[in-house]
Amino acid sequence: MGTNLFDALIHCNDPQSIVEFLNSSSCDEMLEVDLGNDSYRHVYHVVGKYFTATTDGSYSDLYRFTYGHVVHPDDLKTYADLMNPETLKQKLQESETPYFRYAEFRYKLEDGGYRWVRQCVIGGRKYGLDENVYRVYIFDIENQKSREIGDSQREAAAAMGRQKDPETGLIRSNAFFDFAQARLEEEPTAKWCILSIDIEHFKLFDDWYGHEEGDRLLKELGIVISKFSEEQRGIGGYLGQDDFVLFIPYDEAAIRHLYNRLRNVIGSFGQSAGFLPAIGVYLFHRSIHITEAFDRASLAAAHAKQGVRNRISVYDPEMHMQTEREYKILSDFMTALRHDEITFYLQPQCRISTKCVVGAESLCRWIRPNGQMEPPINFIPVLEKYGFITDLDKYIWEKVCRLQRNLLDEGFPIVPISVNVSQIDIYTIDVPKHFGKLLSKYSLPAEAIKVEITESAYAESYDLIHSMVTKLREMGIMVLLDDFGTGYSSLNLLRSINVDAIKLDATFINQHAAANVKGIQIVESIVNMTKNLAIPIIVEGVENQNQTDFLVGLGCRYVQGYYFYKPMSIGDFEKLISNEDNLDHRGFVVKLNEQFRLREFLDQNIYSDSMLNNVLGAVAIYLWHGDENVDIIRFNQQFYESVNVPDFHNRLTSIQRFLPEGDGPIMYAALKEAMENKLNGSSCLLHFYKTDGTLTSYEMHFYYVGEQEEGHRFYGCADNETAHTDLQAQLQYIGEYSTDSFVFLKRVKSKTSFTVAAHGLAEAMGLSKEEFEKELNDNTFYNRIDAKQVAEYDAAPSFELDATFTYEFTMKNTRGDNIEIVLESHPIRDVRSNFSSIIIFHQKKAK
Repeated sequence: MGTNLFDALIHCNDPQSIVEFLNSSSCDEMLEVDLGNDSYRHVYHVVGKYFTATTDGSYSDLYRFTYGHVVHPDDLKTYADLMNPETLKQKLQESETPYFRYAEFRYKLEDGGYRWVRQCVIGGRKYGLDENVYRVYIFDIENQKSREIGDSQREAAAAMGRQKDPETGLIRSNAFFDFAQARLEEEPTAKWCILSIDIEHFKLFDDWYGHEEGDRLLKELGIVISKFSEEQRGIGGYLGQDDFVLFIPYDEAAIRHLYNRLRNVIGSFGQSAGFLPAIGVYLFHRSIHITEAFDRASLAAAHAKQGVRNRISVYDPEMHMQTEREYKILSDFMTALRHDEITFYLQPQCRISTKCVVGAESLCRWIRPNGQMEPPINFIPVLEKYGFITDLDKYIWEKVCRLQRNLLDEGFPIVPISVNVSQIDIYTIDVPKHFGKLLSKYSLPAEAIKVEITESAYAESYDLIHSMVTKLREMGIMVLLDDFGTGYSSLNLLRSINVDAIKLDATFINQHAAANVKGIQIVESIVNMTKNLAIPIIVEGVENQNQTDFLVGLGCRYVQGYYFYKPMSIGDFEKLISNEDNLDHRGFVVKLNEQFRLREFLDQNIYSDSMLNNVLGAVAIYLWHGDENVDIIRFNQQFYESVNVPDFHNRLTSIQRFLPEGDGPIMYAALKEAMENKLNGSSCLLHFYKTDGTLTSYEMHFYYVGEQEEGHRFYGCADNETAHTDLQAQLQYIGEYSTDSFVFLKRVKSKTSFTVAAHGLAEAMGLSKEEFEKELNDNTFYNRIDAKQVAEYDAAPSFELDATFTYEFTMKNTRGDNIEIVLESHPIRDVRSNFSSIIIFHQKKAK
């Protein structure tokens, strides 16, 4: 489509001729746009040429995608002036040839390059189209444009090359690209490369040290780059801000030398660690326009910023392929939104003591038409990178509000559901106003919705987010701070934070992590600080019983994680909350810190050693050398007094020497368990020989401290159980003259065990003492109870209650006879003892 013929035609003002000419010309794309219903459809499409949408759909989505990802950055204004849906109709009416306009710009190709196109738009009934319907034609004019630029570009190159930035001494943006393109065409066989140079966090440097110091840094960097370009017989350019560009013959060693020179300049300002240069390099392997080559070098520079040691990155086609994959995800995502492929699952948040649901978090899910679920990690980062996360967030917010309205209409109680607000949302929309409209649209109370904001977003945009959070809370919407503890300013945030609750990730207490001890300390510190500030805390990502026990010990009240509930579909969530017994309507409640923590007793200015020893009890530090040798390397006064043997100091090494033969393996097994269960440690009962040959019994609890050169270290608490052992001996002696059986019920944490001290019913039951004890511990004793009474037995008062009670039941002995048994349970009130009850079995007397 020649320029002269085209210009002559459009000035003829003959609609019929224009339509015939456009329809008969060889165009690459033809679309029909209907602004009335915001849609478009392809009339004609060249497959595999341009990187653009190939499916029909929303025109506003197509415009935004094309503007953001298809049109060359330098041509965006031209494209928007022609195709913006908000101004398209008016500008067509006001055009020189009414209802006919065109413009020329560059379109991205499938292979990543750009090509000049002429895009024409016609509309109106005189062109045979309905009201608000417009036809768009796209013509390839790359060859024509190249001829137009041709010699005139070369002739102007020298003059433009003299246009230098006064501050840096480098050629300005447009002049640089023109001059570099001319050099590339003059010497096409040379091994050229283009460098994109960026100073990371320069804006922060400007804010910290002032514009004057920032300008001085840019000027000195410009001097280095200008001198380097002269040395390499190249061209140096300045694109504004902290962006520099170089066109030079490729020399890897020279580029590394340039990086070091730039880094030295930055280092001379006293700051280098946070403001490192990043260099992206593109080597010219084929005929490619200079601007496209720079785009690829910029892509490599972005990749270089991800490293610390290597800040020079050479363009790899994989980088481009990654970008193309991201564009494909964006295109598919927009289609998914239109076709309702995006939904959400709900993960309940629970009170840890009852497992009752106090709320839930909405988690985005993308389910493709074939039923496969697209993992969020595949598309959430892409949406955030390109600024489309707000589209997803608003979509989920609306769906959550619609669900809450439906649940209320069906008679369900309100269970607050939290939604995520990203940092981009806060910059692009009025978040409180948007939620206000949603609450009004669906007639929802504010407590139906909770908002979650990440700590990193709060830290980076404090003033803006603080204002937004204040407005949301004034509306009655609860605000949660997500991912607390992962940012760099958590402690500062605690001083002035204005949220309703904090969410902490349980990965801090992953017992398999190498830095688990530090993680535990972090969790303890955060929990205590939030209690002091009366801020509720929810621990998410809880996956096992060990983590749960640890959090219970810290006094944590609320959890979220797979151990309690996995993310579930809306249908499964409705089933869960349909049972009122599963719900806790109190929400998040917190009390000021009323619990003492061990570290509170470590202030030597307040507490004496005597008081501290009495609080801690008998404790020692043990060193396990990895073989059978276990030493005591530290101990306190309480421990010394508890052991109470004349040769105490001789017993501190190889303590296994003083154990009965069967107790050694028990101790080693407990130490291994403590290493594996770092959160809760392990317990065992050990017996030690005294100098007179008698045994002393200790209930031991070990916690793993860490590894050193000599072996593994453990913190151990020793509770002298000898008195209780003596009591068992006394009971056994009494049992020789008694017809009753005496049983100790012992509870250590959640584990319950039975010890038969005396068995006066051995003959009646047909069980030896050992057999009776075994059946009690492995729960097979249930099988002896009359089947009709099993349910009643299960419903009997729990031993866990430490209550005195009596229960009667019928059982079969080993001979098959029925015997009537009366069971009495009596609690032991000694708080230092792990024995919780004495149970007495006796045979019911006949009336």
